[in-house]
Amino acid sequence: MRGSMEREYRISSIVEKGLEITRKYPLCDHCLGRMFAKIGLELGNDERGKAIKVLMNMKLHELLKAGSIGKDELKIFAVNNGDPITRLYRKIYNEEIIPKLCYICGNKLSRKYFEEHAEKISMLLKEYDASTFLIGVSISRELALKELEVAELVRLETSESIKNEIKREIGKIIKNRYGYEPDFEHPDVVVIIDYSTDTYNIVVNPILYEGLYWKRGRNISHTIWISHRGVKEYPYSLEEFLNDRLRELFRSERIIHHASGREDVDARMLGTGRPVVVEVKNPRKRRIDLDTINNVLRTHVIEFRLFKPSSRSRIEYLKGEASKKAKIYKVLFYVDEDIDDEKIGELMEKFKNIVIEQRTPTRILRRKKDVIRRRKVYGVRVRRIHGRIYEALIWCDGGLYVKELIHCDNGRTKPCFGEILGVNTYPVELDVIGIEVE
Repeated sequence: MRGSMEREYRISSIVEKGLEITRKYPLCDHCLGRMFAKIGLELGNDERGKAIKVLMNMKLHELLKAGSIGKDELKIFAVNNGDPITRLYRKIYNEEIIPKLCYICGNKLSRKYFEEHAEKISMLLKEYDASTFLIGVSISRELALKELEVAELVRLETSESIKNEIKREIGKIIKNRYGYEPDFEHPDVVVIIDYSTDTYNIVVNPILYEGLYWKRGRNISHTIWISHRGVKEYPYSLEEFLNDRLRELFRSERIIHHASGREDVDARMLGTGRPVVVEVKNPRKRRIDLDTINNVLRTHVIEFRLFKPSSRSRIEYLKGEASKKAKIYKVLFYVDEDIDDEKIGELMEKFKNIVIEQRTPTRILRRKKDVIRRRKVYGVRVRRIHGRIYEALIWCDGGLYVKELIHCDNGRTKPCFGEILGVNTYPVELDVIGIEVE
């Protein structure tokens, strides 16, 4: 009994609030229903609005019969609500009423409006080879203020915004009729509807792939390196390789990569490969299998091997914490005087779990601040290759300047190979052969 009374009171309250609102503002079914969007399940706002107007029609008929309202007042409700109250007015007074346009949307909202936009957006999603999507809506400040003005008239806490209704209704049609899946976290494409102009702003999210790369040649830069004279410094780059191989495949604007650190231009990346995330920007083709991608990224000199989709958080990890993790380098170096095996043994013993202090290398002082960097060397293995040429395996923290560890950089790196060996040392070739990531 109590539950029945509460429901009756709630419905009566809705009707009263509906009458209070439409006494002042002309509203379409959608915009009236939206004021009560949080009441009832499985209903469109147009259905809510129509139902409320039917109940208001019944209430107004009662009030007319009781003499509580007259013709002029009924006419206000008929003009501001349209059907079915216009029918009630016509039946009683035999006069036609032309309803006013909705105060909020100007009678723009309708099922047809939703369906037309859903069809157009589904065509865009097809053009961008999307599987998932998200709808956004941009409205004018004037429209937002009108909505707020109506809702605040009776302090409604049950309303929703016009933006929510448009996003939901169009999104449902795109999903149910055209088969695209909404994704609120990582959609392939975001379509933002400009409500004022009925135009679209398309945001195509990039495709991110995680993998490794190998650089088996020297003098290959990471990105195109243009000197201050406007001259290309190196013949080829990883950036050019990726764009040459993938841009047409994805019909993409640009391909970029985010690596866990980077080797010098004249150094090779061998062994385990360097962890990387490849980013395909603004693609118009998305569904390309990894075997196809990896086939075009495999050459004798440069190779990328992509394993799985990735994320922005993974990029942050690779460029942040992962870039500091341990690495193994192979260095070929030359000494300008003969040294004995005892000195080599002393060198290997010295560089066990030792912290190296390095001031910013002279070679990059023009573009980096002069600071002291501390990195750890965990171990060194050295063997003679021929004459005064030696090979060293160096296990150390990421970010250590390995060339400077060899030649000392005029005392800017301490301790260093030249200092311990007591001779001038010159790095000849540098390779990265192992990188710790996890």
